Amino acid sequence: MNPSSDDTMHTLPIRPKAGRLLFSLLCSLLFTLPAHAQEADTARVKELQGVEVVGRHVTGKLRHDSLGGMSLDLSFLDDMPRIAGNADPIRYTQLLPSVQTNSELDAGLYVQGCDNAHNGVSINGVQLYDIQHILGIFSVFNPSHYSRLQFAGSAFTASAANRLGGFIDMQRPDTLAGRVKGELSVGLISSQGTLRLPLGGKSELILSGRGAYINLLYGRWLKVEESAIRYSFCDANVTWLYRPDAHNTLWLDFYGGNDRMDYQEDGEKYDARLGWGNRMVSMNWEWKRRGLVLRQTAYMTRYGNRFSIERPDFRLRMPSGITDYGYRLSLRRGRWTAGTDWALHGIRPQQPETEGERQTTTLSATRRHSTEGSLWADCKFAVARNMELLGGLRANVYTIRRSAFFSADPVLSLLWTSGYGQFRLTANVKHQYLFRTGLSAVNLPTDFWLPADDRLRPQYAYGLSGEYRTDLIPGRLQLSAGLYYKRLYHQTEYIGTPFELIYGDYDYRKNLISGKGENYGLDLMIEKRTGRLTGWMSYSLGRALRRYPGRFSGTFPAGHERIHEFNAVATWKAGRRWSFGATLVWAGGTPFTPPSYFYLQNGNLLSQFGDYNSGRLSTYIRLDVSATCRIKVHGGRESGLNFSVYNANCRHNDLFWRLKFNDGQYYYAPLRPLPKKLPFLPSINYYIKF
Repeated sequence: MNPSSDDTMHTLPIRPKAGRLLFSLLCSLLFTLPAHAQEADTARVKELQGVEVVGRHVTGKLRHDSLGGMSLDLSFLDDMPRIAGNADPIRYTQLLPSVQTNSELDAGLYVQGCDNAHNGVSINGVQLYDIQHILGIFSVFNPSHYSRLQFAGSAFTASAANRLGGFIDMQRPDTLAGRVKGELSVGLISSQGTLRLPLGGKSELILSGRGAYINLLYGRWLKVEESAIRYSFCDANVTWLYRPDAHNTLWLDFYGGNDRMDYQEDGEKYDARLGWGNRMVSMNWEWKRRGLVLRQTAYMTRYGNRFSIERPDFRLRMPSGITDYGYRLSLRRGRWTAGTDWALHGIRPQQPETEGERQTTTLSATRRHSTEGSLWADCKFAVARNMELLGGLRANVYTIRRSAFFSADPVLSLLWTSGYGQFRLTANVKHQYLFRTGLSAVNLPTDFWLPADDRLRPQYAYGLSGEYRTDLIPGRLQLSAGLYYKRLYHQTEYIGTPFELIYGDYDYRKNLISGKGENYGLDLMIEKRTGRLTGWMSYSLGRALRRYPGRFSGTFPAGHERIHEFNAVATWKAGRRWSFGATLVWAGGTPFTPPSYFYLQNGNLLSQFGDYNSGRLSTYIRLDVSATCRIKVHGGRESGLNFSVYNANCRHNDLFWRLKFNDGQYYYAPLRPLPKKLPFLPSINYYIKF
């Protein structure tokens, strides 16, 4: 996805050849004026022999491409509110149109009504399988290690991976730094830093790390009623970039991260321990010559979790994980792009081991191996004046044991540019061969991955989307509107209960059901792109409906559905030293299944529930604000402080409803993340850049 050419608009009422020459000369002068002669929010105007050239400097960090994708410059996060000292790129992705905001402890990312497992999230094109720290409060991505975030709400080209949902790619810097550069950020729960080290004139090493000490200062906030949490995490990134000549670029990427959490529930008298983490290594080579671009990647990516829970009468362990070894190749020349993707999947589904008074069960760890391969090609050509057609085809083969699945996924986009704006219409078919499921409704790390097989058929979707984008004020204020519709098949839902893990003959296959889904919605967005005040406002109206014949009656909303959502993002540069940022989320509540009554069985309190997902949580409203003070700016060096308040409106938003025990009484009530006496989360962060 390439940035759109309309990011800076110019008007030239003269002959084409002379116009291009004068335009180039004038822009060289106009955009290299000394800083003191420029105003950030004022148009630059020069007149020469009756020719007027107007250029506006785009200060907004969000860019759109003609296919509907977006690119976010991660320097945008410098002035934005931070959660406990961290400005997370995935959190701000949730403020884009077609992406749903989730609650504090929901680690999912929901795009155009699709489930979290439907997304492809990657580092320079290499998939990661779980990207959340602190159960979704922020992600594993250290923003200072990357230059930009690339986002697409759906598959607009055949090169897109085999996923039904959206795509997020964290991308490395394109250029060598040329000198030592660094950034250090110290917060109240964690610190992080990045160092860019030139290794001669053709090579560079980028090192980043992050570590948490959350319980030292925020232990009180991690106690919710009778529950107490101890938590820590760490991240490490290494990128080696080598550019021997103008034609070749080589780079090595490494990411490693771990989380550890202990959870104690006094009312229930149990202790839960959970550890999870990612490892990713990739080797990459890009070759360019005479308009031909060849890119190859070999990689390994791994995710695993270790979950255990102990009570006085039993102990339960549930490890699971997934490991991929893969190779990718792409070749681009002119209007043609083609390539191939291959991956070997090694999956360990969740197999519990239990010890207790009633029974002891130890299931052998079953690893399942599968192969996934694709050949794809895209072609873009003009069909009329100001109208282009992009067509692509992705041929897939997937094998597991004695089963093989073949599919052909076409994609077709019609692009039309007129004096009224840009129009896009896209239709596609996508297949997905890996699924994620589990006990939780909020995508906890206890969820696990499964491969498609002869019993669990591959998922697929038919999609149709359209977008219109225009400048309300050329170069300054942009409007975009989008529609989408997706029909989903072989959607998987887990219907098991924790009691089956402890007391029953557990087999995850018995607890999986398959059904259909339907997603549709409308997205609106207005973006201010120039001046000291920049940002956007967006509104989304959408439905995510599911149907599982034979299990639940009728059609019901998916557990992550928010019918209405309004988001606002703003940054204001008040001067050289001070800048301010704010975000506002106003969204409808998500569905849940309310209980009908409780009863006792063998000393255990059980719930009888009503219709599936027939209730809804209360409206979710959250305002975050920040102020950044640049204490010292000199010679390429900068230091400052960021003050942020999370949930500055002090609203008690519902996370989910749960069964509570208090003084021998049992009742159902919503769980809320912040204490009643302090329903907001302040933070301060000190940073240094050089």
